[in-house]
Amino acid sequence: MRRTFLALASLVLAIVSVSTAASAADKWDLTVSPVFFYNGTTDAGAGPPKGEIPLYCPNGSAACPGTMPITNNLRVDYGIAYHFDRRWSLEYTHSNFDFSLGRITSIKPFSVLTGDIDDRTDTGKLNFAAGYGLSFDAYYFSHQRSNLAATNAFGGCYFNGISCPGNVSNPASINSNAYGLGAAYAFGPHQRFEPPMFKVNIDAQFYPRPIARTAQNCIPPGFPGANAPVCNAEGIPGYVSSQTTYPYELTMFPLANYQYAPRGFLPFIAYERTVVLWHAENSPEAFNSAIWGFVQVLGHGLSVSYTNFKLNGCYCSNTVPAPDSIRSDTNILKFTYDYKF
Repeated sequence: MRRTFLALASLVLAIVSVSTAASAADKWDLTVSPVFFYNGTTDAGAGPPKGEIPLYCPNGSAACPGTMPITNNLRVDYGIAYHFDRRWSLEYTHSNFDFSLGRITSIKPFSVLTGDIDDRTDTGKLNFAAGYGLSFDAYYFSHQRSNLAATNAFGGCYFNGISCPGNVSNPASINSNAYGLGAAYAFGPHQRFEPPMFKVNIDAQFYPRPIARTAQNCIPPGFPGANAPVCNAEGIPGYVSSQTTYPYELTMFPLANYQYAPRGFLPFIAYERTVVLWHAENSPEAFNSAIWGFVQVLGHGLSVSYTNFKLNGCYCSNTVPAPDSIRSDTNILKFTYDYKF
């Protein structure tokens, strides 16, 4: 979810840049953002329906926690950018995205909870502002899943975190690395210190991966009831060579042209087609994401933002049986300090 991780951060920075004047001599841009993630998925910690087995604990044993730990985390995003001139810049960002998925009950006879999921993305990016609302970027990103509560509760290598107990590499990890090209077009009416009312982003992301030597129906080591071949380090169910995905995003700033809007207060709504290709998968997953919130510029490089991010799996690529889907609802409160020098 490269677009997901960076959209929230870049949105705040872009709005702050519009609302604050920078000296032509300023070449560096340093940002530090404490960010608080709070779960809004109502059934993220729900117990199993009657007659179903909680997959997050071994056979529903007494050692099973009464409740699955869900997202309630404080993290820190940060980044640094160098501006060659008003058009070209080079940046590095480290961004967090913590969330909890809703309960899945359609994988009979199991009831599946993930609990808190902690994702990290590091991105290096070259930006070019072409003018007239057009901008382009080229980037490389590395996505890591640093924690998955279900793995810790289950005590085995059954989910897609970066490692298994004992710091052993997980063959079912969803870590990913890719190169990307992005284009954005901002347009529509706006006041002097507001961004244009509409913005469209589209990316092409290339995931370089070797062809698998793994059986297509392999399973993680030690999975209960296993009859299929065990996966090797190439993943589950194995790579199928390099692929390219095309995520996109549509954003609207409804008060961009409202002359009586409070100075520095910028609400936004967005739709994002999130497309991801994890390390352990042989085909991309697609999600429909609804995003809304606001940014309040406080001055002196400070801003605060709130974002509600609803993620819902598309049935065109969903990995769980209908009517369930991979879904989450996450509240994000972020304070940003942008220092120019």
